[in-house]
Amino acid sequence: MVDISEHHATPTNLGALVKSAVEQAPAAALLFLPDDRFTLLWRNAAHEAMTQSTGLDVAGRGMFDAFPPNEGGDAAKSAIEDAVAVIVDTRNTVDIGPYRYDLIAETGGFVEHHWRMRMSPVIEDDKVVAILQIAQDVTREILDKNFSESLQRTAVSTAALSYFRYDPETDLFIRSPAVDRMFGFAEGEAGEHATPFFERVHPEDVQGVYDEVERIFAAPRGEVAAFDYRVPQTDGSERFLRIRAEVSVDPADRREKLVGTFIDLTDVETNRRQLRRELSLREALVNEANHRIKNSLAIALAMLRVEKQEIARSGEGSAQSAMSALVSLEARINAISGVHGMMELAGDKTDVSLHVLLDRLVSQTRSSVGLGETDLRLIIDGADRRLHSDMATTLAMILNELLTNTLKYGLSKDGSADIEVAAQSSADGTVIAVENRIESAQPIEAISSTRVGSMLIQQLANDFGAHIDTDTKGDIYAVHITLPETTRA
Repeated sequence: MVDISEHHATPTNLGALVKSAVEQAPAAALLFLPDDRFTLLWRNAAHEAMTQSTGLDVAGRGMFDAFPPNEGGDAAKSAIEDAVAVIVDTRNTVDIGPYRYDLIAETGGFVEHHWRMRMSPVIEDDKVVAILQIAQDVTREILDKNFSESLQRTAVSTAALSYFRYDPETDLFIRSPAVDRMFGFAEGEAGEHATPFFERVHPEDVQGVYDEVERIFAAPRGEVAAFDYRVPQTDGSERFLRIRAEVSVDPADRREKLVGTFIDLTDVETNRRQLRRELSLREALVNEANHRIKNSLAIALAMLRVEKQEIARSGEGSAQSAMSALVSLEARINAISGVHGMMELAGDKTDVSLHVLLDRLVSQTRSSVGLGETDLRLIIDGADRRLHSDMATTLAMILNELLTNTLKYGLSKDGSADIEVAAQSSADGTVIAVENRIESAQPIEAISSTRVGSMLIQQLANDFGAHIDTDTKGDIYAVHITLPETTRA
């Protein structure tokens, strides 16, 4: 507090008196009136340099006119106003800050600044006639602090990082609260010693932890200990923790302590294991797909050899016979190809939906000859069934042969038909029925098939243990396929 009443000074010469006292001071000094505008009277060279406004005459201007605040300076402005009110009322010096109060840059806009301020009353005749403000620019200090806090918050949030201090002689374990949560302890449950924490380490890992503690206390100072271990949780899950620590002397009691950090790597380890499982599944899928494709190609080659042998046996070496065989073979290969397009990965095996398979085959048959849904109907009763890809491939070829026969004997002269494919699944198994009205005892030659078809159906059915029955009731011819309850891989 500056009391100059004995000099009978006025505000006019008051600035000169204060100026002579602080002109050479390295601190930024600003003198202003406690009026509504905080009218500026004077400032020293240090204030000009600190505020980057050297040569700017601010005398007679209001403080917040000469140095207008941006949005970040509202708190500092309010603090200055409150401090002035306290000074006028109590005549006491007031310290405020740090507060952010940005300055206008030479290029326009604002540059971030933080300040601490000490404001002291200048008294004349027992009245506060002016206020001396000494300001300290603490921008670097605040920015460094904020930067450090940001790094720490980021480290904690991204790495689940927690600090600890451990004394092996007393078993005292000082740690941040997050450590307790990592080990599945409620707040205050574990106490102040390390033993409960060691007891929760996975039995296969705990000896390694003890060994590492013993090693690091015997090692040269500055060496870093490394612990990676599992902590089973009460819900049956596991947490994966990593410790990095070193031995240091505690200045409080001059005892050696193990100090370091816990890092929760559960998310990282969980993702790593998931990726490993997915990679294993992908490898299994590739192997499975290779196996299925090899089997399918073997079947296609076998059908080709059978057709070749049948043509040679029958002596029908004409181009028409060969063409008919190739067309039939094309249809069978298309059926195989369609099954591959429907395969889905289930665990490490590929399988196919029975309902999807039936719908696809019926739709393709309709399209091949332009039939409507009433001409070729699909009726499904019961739950869907997943077929192993081998069974699905074989069943597709059987159904392809049966549907070809229904067209060959069941198409009327006007292009219509009465064909039905029905599938019924129950606890006893699955039965697929293919029925058609016999329109003519003479097959339609335009629809290609060979005598291999009937042999192929029976052989394929035998391959996966299916049972096939046929019957004729009036003009309705029906084939029933009973699928085994389980399939062979």
